[in-house]
Amino acid sequence: MRGRTVHLPATGRALVVSDLHGHWGDFEAFLAATQAFERIEAGEDLWVIFTGDVPDVVRHQSVDSSVPDDGDVRILEDLIAWKRRLGPERGRRIVYLEGNHDFHVSRIWREVARYHAYARGEAPPTPEKVPRVSEEELSAYARYYRESYGDAVYENNIGPYDMVRRCRPELVEFLESSPILAVLEGCGVLVTHAGPPRRGSWSGKELRKSIDRADREDLRRASPEAYYENPYHQLLNNRFRNGDYTLDDLDAFLNTYGASLLVTGHTPHPYLVDFEARAPLPNCAFRDGLGTIGARQVVLCSSFGALHPAWKRYLDLELGRRYDTLEDLFAGGSVRALRRADDPALREARALPGADFILGEALESGAAE
Repeated sequence: MRGRTVHLPATGRALVVSDLHGHWGDFEAFLAATQAFERIEAGEDLWVIFTGDVPDVVRHQSVDSSVPDDGDVRILEDLIAWKRRLGPERGRRIVYLEGNHDFHVSRIWREVARYHAYARGEAPPTPEKVPRVSEEELSAYARYYRESYGDAVYENNIGPYDMVRRCRPELVEFLESSPILAVLEGCGVLVTHAGPPRRGSWSGKELRKSIDRADREDLRRASPEAYYENPYHQLLNNRFRNGDYTLDDLDAFLNTYGASLLVTGHTPHPYLVDFEARAPLPNCAFRDGLGTIGARQVVLCSSFGALHPAWKRYLDLELGRRYDTLEDLFAGGSVRALRRADDPALREARALPGADFILGEALESGAAE
């Protein structure tokens, strides 16, 4: 890893799975389908890339009640345990990219510690060490924040990040150790949580340096304008639907790294749909469970955000094979269903409301095989 960027070699394979948000069942389904960690342990030339956002379950339990209350913690603990079991050399093949929920769980944890240190007249904890935070301190900070900034700001900045209540320093440390960009040089693919960043006035060299040196403390201290213009923030948060970037920004970002395709999580597939027009948004499309933006971005939904549970996908990429177009990706058999069509978990599965015109007859024709 070079700074916050991890570069994968041009040999072997890489599996890519997106935002699980504590969905233990989908995590188990992925492991059952791939035996990924056992294959790494056996010496196979294999990498596994998670696009971040394992934390936080409450919002997602309204979509799938099977998600356990501690599913996010259990998944992270399993990843940490496997990395330790595999050792430094093989353990680095489990790549966990930082997502916006990862960032905010860490942010809130450290805000709580700083708030109480100041209240006690102590020096705030240093960035180098993750402090301990008690349940009582979390509750007191939550009350202070709501009373100081109001319900709406609280629900936007604190409320969605419920894993902070179940967190521990070692989990925060794991989240904070994450890169934010994976460069798969041999196959011409970039993987991030969200993004791409807007090009703005950055040169390619400046952009690469900014991403490599992305620092939470710098972002915390930044002015609001600098915060939102920072490529670090944008790689965790940008969405096409919101107008956060254009197809030209996408091209510029990929060209900076000599890549052809960008793979992201972050965006639920309904965010690529104009439900009034009963069609995908302009420049967006769906194919075999993937969302696409323009001709160069794949929006992957391995868990929450898929239009139907049978459309949950992960990717299986050959690191020595160039994927210059979306057609190369589909023709290469790299798009894999998370669950088999006969999986009992799909028997009662239903499409998200209003998604029938996008799904069409795809499910009946065997989209999940």
